Amino acid sequence: MNPPAASLTAGRSRWHNWIYAGLLALMAALALTNHSFWIDETYSARLAQQPTPAACWHLLREVKGSDPQMPLYIFWLWTCEKFTGSREFALRALNLFWFIPALVVLLRAVAGNRTLQGAVFIVALGSPFAWYYLNEARAYTMQFSTSLILFAILWHWTREKNLRLDCERGWALIFCAAFFCLCGSSLLSMALATTPVLMALILLPADRLGRFVKIFWRLWASLLAFLFLLGIYYLWTLHSGDRATGIAGTNWKNPLFIAYELLGFAGLGPGRLAIRGGTGMEVFKPYAPALLLYAAVIAALLWLALGELRQKLGSKKLAMLIIAVLLPAGLVLAASAHSHFRILGRHLATLLPVAILLTGYGLAAAWRRGPAGRMLAGGFICLYLSSALSLRFAARHDKDDYRTAAAIARVALAERKIVWWSADTSAAFYYELPLAVQGVAETGRALWLAHPGLITVAGAARPDVIIASRPDVYDERGIIPEFARRENYQLNTNVTAFQIWKRELNDRPAAQVK
Repeated sequence: MNPPAASLTAGRSRWHNWIYAGLLALMAALALTNHSFWIDETYSARLAQQPTPAACWHLLREVKGSDPQMPLYIFWLWTCEKFTGSREFALRALNLFWFIPALVVLLRAVAGNRTLQGAVFIVALGSPFAWYYLNEARAYTMQFSTSLILFAILWHWTREKNLRLDCERGWALIFCAAFFCLCGSSLLSMALATTPVLMALILLPADRLGRFVKIFWRLWASLLAFLFLLGIYYLWTLHSGDRATGIAGTNWKNPLFIAYELLGFAGLGPGRLAIRGGTGMEVFKPYAPALLLYAAVIAALLWLALGELRQKLGSKKLAMLIIAVLLPAGLVLAASAHSHFRILGRHLATLLPVAILLTGYGLAAAWRRGPAGRMLAGGFICLYLSSALSLRFAARHDKDDYRTAAAIARVALAERKIVWWSADTSAAFYYELPLAVQGVAETGRALWLAHPGLITVAGAARPDVIIASRPDVYDERGIIPEFARRENYQLNTNVTAFQIWKRELNDRPAAQVK
């Protein structure tokens, strides 16, 4: 006797859930590493290491930059560090506490359409952007995960025709919590949180929206009160001079690079360090075939997605949704251009769900279109996963190796050598490299040189080892490389994002070291 249809459906659902859980576990095992922290991560780690909230706040006020404008993330990281410790893998693994619930909510929101559910899950789980920032102890995973929860719930509220609002209290509570966490993760995210609000106004029928406000008014009022307090705090930080450093500005290339990151191109192209130090578009030429092929595939999927959405929503509503996505992002880009702050894909991490849902919609549409569509879908999945795996395993995508650089400096100091350190101070402190920051070398301490001039270099004790990173940040005039070349130091570039110069002992003159 054949089992009832309901039993078959329940059995398939359980198998799908096990498959989804297995794939998620595989991603977590592959994406997370204990590789060295890079600059921004060491700021997070040092804040998390502080023994008390007061000590964390004191360091936060010293650090300045944009970290004071990430209050909820810093509090979360500081709290969790007391249980997990502050090593690289431990702090990065905390990202899973945001990403996994986001995927669960997403799967529940699109559960009525098995093809769409599978397609969206593949796109979300295999996102090169998600892979890259899951492996980073910063707020970006928190931001795109909470944003994904908001978009998934909006999808659910829009898709369900006969929605019983009295049964939606749980979803409304999750929506409010996710919205507050998103806004509390950073000032920039609070500005970009207007996107799901605008989309809700466009997608939800007026009568349903009114009933939502009426039934759950206490939830919305509580959320607004918390956001008001959060807004006051952000205004205070701006008044106090807290803001991101203006190393570079925003121009017409930035929106292109943001799309490049969010849509999953990054792993197929050059590494970020090569892009940062390269000469324009020349750095992309060796990777052009893969990038162009992926561009054609992703463009076809987006075209299919927009075509189907236009049929379901109408041209006018689809245009309004596109404006709801682009307008807040455009205002952020304009503000960053005015303030000479460089906006990259990670700063617009809240838009990743838009890319995921749109690409997933196109992937499902392609899969339903017979053999040709399935070939397109298969080609996309292969290129997409190749991009994610490349970001994880290809050496060109490695981040700044501060752990190795600091270890080299410590060994040199133990041998009573003079070391110059032209790199981040927070990373030096995290990796236990003692620094002398008063312009005079000391025994057992590396001399920190940032933005040096000719007089500073000439007056410093002649080093045995020079460790320098990111000259556009710490030595924009190129004083240290010029000194090293003139004095015939031997260059070693085997440490990612670092230039290390050494000279032989027999070339070492006597030096006065205090």
